[in-house]
Order: sequence, then structure tokens, then C-alpha cells
Amino acid sequence: MKKQVTLLLLIFTLTVQAQDYSAKSRNWTLNGYVKYMQTISFQHIDEHWMTDNLLHNRLIFNWNITGNLTFNTQMRNRIFYGETVSNFPEYPDIINNDNGLMNLTLNIFEGKSVFMNTAFDRLYLDFNIEKFQITAGRQRINWGQSFVWNPNDLFNSYSFFDFDYEEKSGSDAVRVQFYPSYSSKLDMVLKVDKDNNITAAALYRFNKWSYDIQFLGGYYNGSDVVIGAGFSGSLFKGGLSGEISFFYPQENFADTSGNVVASLGYNYTFSNSLMLQFEALYNGYGTASGDFNIKEFYFMQLTPQTLSLTRFSFFGQVSYPFTPLFTGTLSVMYNPNDNSLYAGPSLSYSLVENLELSAYGQYFTSNTPADEGGKGVFLYWRIKWSF
Repeated sequence: MKKQVTLLLLIFTLTVQAQDYSAKSRNWTLNGYVKYMQTISFQHIDEHWMTDNLLHNRLIFNWNITGNLTFNTQMRNRIFYGETVSNFPEYPDIINNDNGLMNLTLNIFEGKSVFMNTAFDRLYLDFNIEKFQITAGRQRINWGQSFVWNPNDLFNSYSFFDFDYEEKSGSDAVRVQFYPSYSSKLDMVLKVDKDNNITAAALYRFNKWSYDIQFLGGYYNGSDVVIGAGFSGSLFKGGLSGEISFFYPQENFADTSGNVVASLGYNYTFSNSLMLQFEALYNGYGTASGDFNIKEFYFMQLTPQTLSLTRFSFFGQVSYPFTPLFTGTLSVMYNPNDNSLYAGPSLSYSLVENLELSAYGQYFTSNTPADEGGKGVFLYWRIKWSF
């Protein structure tokens, strides 16, 4: 039944796409993009190179049912083919994993070296009345203030390294937002995952001294009481932001000190549009020492408690628009607890309107030998057409 519903929704959205877009009276929109990305990965440049390919389509459907009620659904259709699919039989199951209360992810077909996956990462109703906004269903809930690591983001933790997923994942939740004034908000969320673990929290955000300041508290993932705070504003004509969350296990609450996860970041843009960014993370759940492993790093289940494998992490990035259509970026990350280093250059060029060509590199190195997962290089090139 689930497969039939998914296929019907796919047929429906494709049918709507084929309709007359020039009709001025319509109360819905459908847009999205198509991307092709090729990946080349290796541990040593003079040894075996692996090649993988991804064909990726996203459909975004928005329906204004009434002046106060909106329906939104967004789906990812991806075809994976290449050596990773051939060499790792568990890869389709990893991609097919859905952590939501609703299982809205499906492998449409699987072959020896290819498979197709469809996933709905947005499916919600949004209702607005006066100062209230109520949203129910799979949605993106962003409580983060920092750029790389977000200890305040209890609902949608994401990986900085997953650059191809700009929209980021959603949560199955009910959300009520109340706006007492133009610069303040009370945000209350109840989320349930596939294991029926509950995350329920409230956040209050306001503006003071030209800073956006927030405080939050709640119950995280069926196991921890959490309190936290965050801020973002300007300092010395640059941007300053930070977040901190304290997690206290529900069991033995009275005799445990809990764990702290905190990030602090700063960015500055020069008059020639050169931008510098810096950020640091302290993760009380991370290890004080150990060995770096790329596979563990890439496939770990990301939460605000597992933003890093190590206790401390440091990040820096420089970006510069060489022309209005051509931008270059270089990011670096260092983890002193396992002495691992990441470097990631990227280039992006707008060929014509709605057509973009990009190239990315990801280089990992550490004291751990390459054959034990301590080193690796990933090279990507991608072309993207938006409609």
C-alpha cells in the first residue's frame, strides 16, 4: 500500500507539472530542479579510484487552499549507480532509512549496480491566524544560529559535508508559533520519530541590543531534559553567533551533571566581498582521544549530541566571488582530539539563468592509516537546472 501511495503521488505531481503554467488564476505552484553529480573517491592517488553517479530530481508543490491554510509537499527522486552500489550491498538500505514517524521513503527498484529512491522530506499543512502559526506534518524546524554546528537544533541536525542536500531533512511534528511582536517569537514543537521517541521543546526568541537572543527548554529524544540558549548579531562590523545546550539524562537526573554542547562562530565580509568565517565546537559527548575513521564519520546518526566524534573541533572558511557568476570557497576543519584534518575547496559558476555548474573537493587525513579509514579524497562535479 505504501508503494502504491508513493507512486500515485509521483504520478500526481508529474501530471500537475504538465499542466498550463500560464493560468493566472491558479492557487498552487510547482517547481524544483534536476541535478547530475559524479563522484570520484580514492585513498591513494596512484591506487584504485571509485566512480559513482547520482541523478537527482526535486519537486516542490505548494497549494494555497485558503488565505490562511497552505499545503506543501516536497519529494526527492534519486537514481544511484556506480561502484559504491556494486561493492556495498547495504548501501540501498542506508539510503532507504526513514527516521520519521511516517515512513515516506521507498526504494522504487534495485539492481546490481543501480537503485532508485523516492523520499518525501516535506508534507505538511500550515495554518495562520492573527499572531499564531500552526504547522502539522513533515517540516523543517531550524532553531540553529551558527553556521556549521547547531547544538540548539533539536529537530533537524544536519551534516556540513552533505553539501548536495541544501534543503536539509524534515521532522514529523506539530509546531505552534506565536508572535507577540515583530521582533519576538514563542515556538513550541512536539516531534515523534519512528521508534516513538518524543522530543518536546519550547523556544523564546527576541531582539535586544541589536542581537537575536533565544532560550529553549524541553525533553529530548525520550531520554534527556535539555535547556539551552543562542544568539546572533554583529561585532566589529562582522557577524557573531553562538549556541549552547545542556543535556541531562532523565534517569538519575538528581545525581548526574549532564553534558554540554556549545558552538561559537564569527564571520567578516570585506569591502571587496571576500568573506572569512570561523567556528569552534565543544561536544561533551565526543571522545578526548581516538582514531579517525571516514566510514564512521560519514554514516553516523547525526543529532545535537553527535555533531562531532571528538571533544573539540575548529572550522575556518574563505569565500570570494571572482565575478557575479563565479564563486570560489575553501573550508578547513581540524579535530585535535584525533588529529584529523579536512580541507574542502569548491567552485560554482552560473552558466545561464537557472543552470549552474559546480565542483567540490573533500580531503580527509589523520594519523590513522589509510587502509583503516584514516584518509580519503572525494572529488565531485555537478550540473543543476532549476525550474
